[in-house]
Amino acid sequence: MSDYAEKRDFQRMVIDSVLSFSIKGGSKSYDGNVINLSSKGILFTSTEVIKEGSDLSIVLTPSNSITPPMLADAAVTRVIDNESVYEIACTIEKIY
Repeated sequence: MSDYAEKRDFQRMVIDSVLSFSIKGGSKSYDGNVINLSSKGILFTSTEVIKEGSDLSIVLTPSNSITPPMLADAAVTRVIDNESVYEIACTIEKIY
């Protein structure tokens, strides 16, 4: 019998989607691939090095044209280096 108990308030949805993001205050845009999404967080990969604590503007573009893009502000909480592809975890602060 397993003693595992889910501690997250919101389940994560696995999503195969692209996103673009920029660091707040900067003008350059970067690309990434979404791994999963919840109502309060997002996990994606990118080839760009991003520092923990950075504030990002994110545009998530769904694969179907019926759903509009999601625009959000997010704060980077964790960055894992997987051999020059970075796994970036963020807390979503505001969705527009």
